[in-house]
Amino acid sequence: AKRYRTLVRAINIRRGLRRKDDQPPENHWKKRFPELEKDLLDKYYQFKGWNSDGIPTKASLDELGLDYVSEEFIQRGILKDGDNAPAEESSAELAQV
Repeated sequence: AKRYRTLVRAINIRRGLRRKDDQPPENHWKKRFPELEKDLLDKYYQFKGWNSDGIPTKASLDELGLDYVSEEFIQRGILKDGDNAPAEESSAELAQV
């Protein structure tokens, strides 16, 4: 299940999905707790093996046998080679999607 969910996430990352898109609807709760929401999302990403922007890390992709995805992310500039941080997002990256 973890491999499948990570692959689905990778497909959505290629389409431009990022942390900003992982927010509950505005009317989901009567009262919002932005700091709690941020902390919970950070912990969820860490649990999944994703970086702080919600992109699966090279290490987690490789561990799940999805090394071809990490290689593509590096080629597209989504991940930096040997780094788990996202590359600078550019309009060129989004144009390749």
